[in-house]
Amino acid sequence: MFRFEYGATNVYALLGFADAEEIPLKAEIVKDMTACIRAAGLTVSDAAAVLGTLPSDLALVLCGKFQDIGADELRGWLARLSSRLW
Repeated sequence: MFRFEYGATNVYALLGFADAEEIPLKAEIVKDMTACIRAAGLTVSDAAAVLGTLPSDLALVLCGKFQDIGADELRGWLARLSSRLW
């Protein structure tokens, strides 16, 4: 039989990540970026051109590999992508 224990709501903190508080925030921003890219009908290459980054770098971010980029930079990317919708 399994026994469940409830702890902190941030699993990254439980795992000891240094930026545990920022990871869920960045994940939410990336989720919103993905929605903007889809809504605007952009390819990853098109979106990367809008953001001034390489498609391979954007693809990594969209796949959750955003450890090397800060939440503020992601917010800036989201703002640029959002402006493409209006």
